[in-house]
Amino acid sequence: MGSTTSVEERIITGLAKILNKQPSEVQKEARLIEDLEIDSLDTLDLIFELEEEFNIEIPQGQSPFVTVQDVINYVQEKTKGG
Repeated sequence: MGSTTSVEERIITGLAKILNKQPSEVQKEARLIEDLEIDSLDTLDLIFELEEEFNIEIPQGQSPFVTVQDVINYVQEKTKGG
């Protein structure tokens, strides 16, 4: 979790880990459900990981994410940077 690793890289790496994929398989334009086949349990894992990794809070029952880029944008907005 060093400062040399961007928010984007950290999110893609985390998503890849949750989905048992290589980071190179997780594209920013990929849709979470349709393309990456993320399910509700994976979504909970993702939200938990994001909250822990970036020290942010994502409201319960609210997953404003359709694509990987949506996740990146959300975290960058909440952490005011990238």
